[in-house]
Amino acid sequence: MIPNNENLIEAARLADYPTPFFYTSRAVLTHNYHMFSHLFEDAEVCYAIKANSDPKIIEHLSSLGASFEAASSYEIDLLLKLGVEPNRVVYGTSVKPSEHIHFAHEHGINRFAADSKEEVEKIAKHAPGSKVFVRAIVDDTGSVFTFSERFGAPIEDLEDIILHAKELELKTYGISFHVGSQATSENRWSNAISMVRPVIENLYDKGVTLEMLNIGGGFPVIYYNHQHVPHLNEIVPHIKNSLHMLPYMPKIIIEPGRGIVASSTALVASVISRTVRGGKVWLCLDAGIYNALYEAMIHQGSTQYTVHPFARAIDSRVDFMHTTLAGPTGDSLDIIAREVMLPSYLKEGDRLIFENAGAYTVTMSSPFNGFPKPELYIG
Repeated sequence: MIPNNENLIEAARLADYPTPFFYTSRAVLTHNYHMFSHLFEDAEVCYAIKANSDPKIIEHLSSLGASFEAASSYEIDLLLKLGVEPNRVVYGTSVKPSEHIHFAHEHGINRFAADSKEEVEKIAKHAPGSKVFVRAIVDDTGSVFTFSERFGAPIEDLEDIILHAKELELKTYGISFHVGSQATSENRWSNAISMVRPVIENLYDKGVTLEMLNIGGGFPVIYYNHQHVPHLNEIVPHIKNSLHMLPYMPKIIIEPGRGIVASSTALVASVISRTVRGGKVWLCLDAGIYNALYEAMIHQGSTQYTVHPFARAIDSRVDFMHTTLAGPTGDSLDIIAREVMLPSYLKEGDRLIFENAGAYTVTMSSPFNGFPKPELYIG
């Protein structure tokens, strides 16, 4: 969504903390939140805290008026302890333990997702009278991370599930969908709205008006290997065109996670070893796949982050080299990236800065082999 943020990179260079550490910019967080909150009139922006649940980030977004999407009682408990009011929280995952539903209801949360009659029945039992929105399976082809296999109800089942919720005296709140994370087509959201439109029309004809439509997240961020992704100004006109085709205009909920937090944060790591393996230079760092950059692992996305040398370039004649970047652990999977172009002078003790490292890094990190999770600082 946002190109290289030189101000954040410079701020990370000035942050004098032991490595590895994450550095977050309040200014970028603010910009990103307002970018989403101004897309649609009266839309509610629910930051998906699974992307980065660091309390400092949550507190800042809360101060801006953000709502939040949680996926467990643990995340809900964190939000409540940080002073977020229950009416600013949606329990957005469509598969939940019964005791988590009960906890949420007992603490004032009254908006729950479901994608089956069985889940609706659990909500009716443990959170009677609550608002239910049903998650639909939509086309997520082309997205880097897809969700349709695990979450969502087939379009042809939506109406029955919603009417079942009504029979159980739950409030028929709306429909949600998710087009997949890092969606690569500007039409994905508008196509999804077109897919659920007949359901909204049929329910309307039967006297059931849905209060809201939750268009989820998936709004892409520029990474080194994801350069050609649609921008919001390309996505939103298509969404608005599809919304105008509905029989009425529901309230819009947006659930960006990556789109808000990724570009707000840089990771700073130090070189702990420089070696040559198979004729190629390897730089091992104190941050790797396990304790900092999980999404760089080879799985659905294998995210590649733009990497900057910590020292500013002072000589245009500096030689560059192709390097492999690896983490500090004793596991062979702990390889961050290959064939990265970096200055040839880099040695043990030098620092590197990874750009757009705010999403699915802090929350996915683990102390594997005892290497600590990086601290997050905000400025």
